[in-house]
Amino acid sequence: MALTSTLNEQIFDRVKALPEKDKREVLDFVEFLRIREDRVFIEYVKMRTDRAKMARQRGEHFTSLEELQQEYA
Repeated sequence: MALTSTLNEQIFDRVKALPEKDKREVLDFVEFLRIREDRVFIEYVKMRTDRAKMARQRGEHFTSLEELQQEYA
């Protein structure tokens, strides 16, 4: 328990020191970590990756990470 508490304190202290923009990025990353084990999300990412690769090969628009996140939400 003490190790977890110390780890939490380290995380909180480091995040508190970040600029607002970086704090939002940390929050997005934490959310990513929470859902990455979700099987539906994993299958979605695989499907979108395959589509993006095929589109790129055809010279079409390559979907950005932001666009994928907006679509999934």
